[in-house]
Amino acid sequence: MAKIELKYITKESPLMIDKKERNKGVVHTAENDNFWQLRGVTLNVNDGEAVGIVGLNGSGKGTLLQVISGLTKQTTGFITCNNRINLASATHGLNNEQTGLENIRTQIAAADIDSFKGDHLTNGIINFCELGQWLYRPVNEYSVGMRARLSLGIALYLQPELVLIDDLFFLLDQDFFQKTADRIQRLKDLGVSFFISDSRGLNVENFCERTVWLQFGEQQDFGPTKDVLQQYQYFMDYYYGLSLPEQNDYLAKQQKKQVEFDINRLYEEFKGEQFQQGYTRKDEPRMRKAFFVEHGVDPVSQKTKATATAKATPDAIKTHHGRWGWIVTAIVVILVVGGWWFAEKSQFSLTHRQSAESSKLESRKQADSSSLAVELKKSSSQQTAAKKVQEASSTKQASSAKKASASSASSASSSSASSSSSSSAESKEETQTVNVGDGETIGELAQKYATTVEKIQELNDMGSDVNLTAGDTIRVPK
Repeated sequence: MAKIELKYITKESPLMIDKKERNKGVVHTAENDNFWQLRGVTLNVNDGEAVGIVGLNGSGKGTLLQVISGLTKQTTGFITCNNRINLASATHGLNNEQTGLENIRTQIAAADIDSFKGDHLTNGIINFCELGQWLYRPVNEYSVGMRARLSLGIALYLQPELVLIDDLFFLLDQDFFQKTADRIQRLKDLGVSFFISDSRGLNVENFCERTVWLQFGEQQDFGPTKDVLQQYQYFMDYYYGLSLPEQNDYLAKQQKKQVEFDINRLYEEFKGEQFQQGYTRKDEPRMRKAFFVEHGVDPVSQKTKATATAKATPDAIKTHHGRWGWIVTAIVVILVVGGWWFAEKSQFSLTHRQSAESSKLESRKQADSSSLAVELKKSSSQQTAAKKVQEASSTKQASSAKKASASSASSASSSSASSSSSSSAESKEETQTVNVGDGETIGELAQKYATTVEKIQELNDMGSDVNLTAGDTIRVPK
């Protein structure tokens, strides 16, 4: 399942032409006063997957991550995502005037997390970052490596669902890089997804299942990491094999394409996709507004959801008038059938009552007093005999009920005893011992072993204590 989908993402930015350029007599029109940092990026990332982003400096890697995180708005295109997005960057996301600890607490408060859980997250981030006394100094005094540690700690611990890592690995020392790699792999196993921009292909190959290659804002390739990195390496060998004048000529041509990029060609591609999904020319004004202005959810995905909902509802395939026609017809049929049934029932009841009254009157006339006395006497004797039989039967049933009750009580007690013994045996067998990893909290262990914090505290006689130390051995449910 896709955790996020991007389609037709572009980003246009103005060119700041200085006075010296204008004094040279260079004419700048509205078309070439801008350039396109991104030119139609389309990709997705699935649950528990990492997607790498590679390309030369200035190719649009950082801009794409800023668009995904919401720090900047795309010019066109759609981003479909219902998950929390965390950005780890050395240049964005941290308040330079606050201390490291204040930055941690500010972002936890912004995530609307209760104080109890917030304290545990704060401790986890502090232990992960290993900044020591620097946590109590303003971030503007940090080195780029320290900023990278703090940003990664917040992004990897603050309810991560989709994490964006903007070229930070080369800023880390070897030990901390390995610590970060272990944390990323653990989160991927839990379904957390990643976008990883990195200038080193080796890091992308180690972490990412798929990779996108950006070149001057344009998506060159997107697919399995090994295949994309191979194509990217071929390009790098070609580019650095050129002479310096040839490299400058290549760069000038590519940068010119960024300025002359025609957004209408991308819009025509978008329209073609919409028409294939059943949209018509009369829908074009709405499609154009969605593409250039709204930047919301992809109309194709909206139509797909609407179609699925309509198929799930039997009445949805009927037209408005047809549906009301069926309702009126059903009401008329119900009224006709109900009236006929009521009339037939009334006639039958009246006939039955008249027949009973006439037969009763006739029997009364034919009966004489002597036969009536005999019948009464016989009836009385029969009732007495029936009463005795009934009393004997009741006595027998009562004794049987007592025996059944005693039998069920004994079986219930034996069942209860066997149940209690088996449950106590199972409770002993359904636990296991694990070692607490570096930086792991009791909440993470509860999530990992599908249990609760209270259950772990109960199994280890911890009371209300929630602190764990790396290397401790504790019991958790299997």
